Amino acid sequence: MWQSLGALGMFLLAASFSLVATAAPAVIDRIRVTTSGTATQVMFQGTALPSFKYFQLSAPPRGVIDFQGARASRGVEDVSGGAVDGIRLARHADGRLRAVLELHPGAHLVQVSAKGSDRVVAHINGGASSQSSGRRTAPGSGGAHHSSAPSTASSADPGVPQAVYRAAAENGPIVVVIDPGHGGHDSGTVAASGLQEKTVALAIAKRLYARLKATKSIHPVLTRDDDTFVTLRQRVRIAQEHHANLFVSIHQNAYPASTSVDGGTCYVLSQHGATDAKTAQLAHFENSADRNVAGVQFSDTDHTLNAVLTDLYQNASINDAEDLADSIITHFGQVGPLYRRKPPRANFAVLRDPMIPSVLCETAFLSNPTQARKLASSNFRNQLADAMFNGIMTYFREHPPERLQATGSGRTYTVKSGDTLSEIAANSGLSMQAIMDVNHLHSHRLRIGQRLEIPAADMSSGG
Repeated sequence: MWQSLGALGMFLLAASFSLVATAAPAVIDRIRVTTSGTATQVMFQGTALPSFKYFQLSAPPRGVIDFQGARASRGVEDVSGGAVDGIRLARHADGRLRAVLELHPGAHLVQVSAKGSDRVVAHINGGASSQSSGRRTAPGSGGAHHSSAPSTASSADPGVPQAVYRAAAENGPIVVVIDPGHGGHDSGTVAASGLQEKTVALAIAKRLYARLKATKSIHPVLTRDDDTFVTLRQRVRIAQEHHANLFVSIHQNAYPASTSVDGGTCYVLSQHGATDAKTAQLAHFENSADRNVAGVQFSDTDHTLNAVLTDLYQNASINDAEDLADSIITHFGQVGPLYRRKPPRANFAVLRDPMIPSVLCETAFLSNPTQARKLASSNFRNQLADAMFNGIMTYFREHPPERLQATGSGRTYTVKSGDTLSEIAANSGLSMQAIMDVNHLHSHRLRIGQRLEIPAADMSSGG
């Protein structure tokens, strides 16, 4: 979820937007960087010319290009060169493909223009290094690229507050919550033979659990391990309490109107469901004393900031969920027929945590007599579980889990009676404005018990 992790560094935003006419959907399948002196060009080439908008971000310097209704080919390569340290791509829930150009200090995205019928070129001035040839990663690394950490601006850059968090590799166990659908009095769909969905889902979940449990660095969790009823809200809460990296719900499908329909697929959250989830998460912030999510301390007072951060996390979560669903569906196709090759979107309640990439997998159709007979066998159940296991492991190879890590020797300070912002700043060797910037404060007023992020003095902007 690199975009949400990098969001805390976005303190300065230069609103230099540009739009071109809407064009046919495009697939970006090639990125190339060329340099000439202090000028750098980044060319995005695809199957058609997408519409786009762009803007410049500071602290650290980045150029951002949003391609409307576009996506990246799975084989597209990450590149760097000249003033560009690297390029990260992510697909948003609304169909945008966002390209983030990590720039050298002093570099600036001057213009983005269309060239021909299938290319978009970003023009960058300044900050070019002696590296003039593009550095490429191995092809096939996936459409969303993760950098090890966003760079930070120089501490000598006046007036630029520093990020107090950075993205870092996850150093703890990777938590995968496995959710066998239904249970107890809720049998789910029932085959003509009497085979119940709750029974099949639990058997597949236990096999998947065993495969993940035997895998180093992965900690699987079952929302139920017997024939008990667990509410949808409780299933989501279990994932939250275990700080899940992934949530995978297992079900079987049914279509009684046509018993010939068969195949497996995985669903991700719809846009309507995402809106509901965001509303619920913000309500949680308003009514909970614990405002720490994924290592980020959400604001006590800035409701707009909380809404923006939640939206950033959710967009990244849905993007990751789509990639996970794609991976599992690919492996389902090696076991049996597919119902949908592209992950469908649906408003399932169990998918509604905006911070956790979540998928709901319909493994096969109990209403189909042939598939119902196969689902009654342990062999087919194991094949489906193994397909999900392989899909999850493929996903983690392409999306190494990240966490937020405090930069430098920063610390958290809890406001006590009699404290003033000026005294805290003076004792920390910082300016009041630096503390206000990193904590998103809009006034000098403090509350007893309020927690402030205090960056290391040599990292602050000073002044």
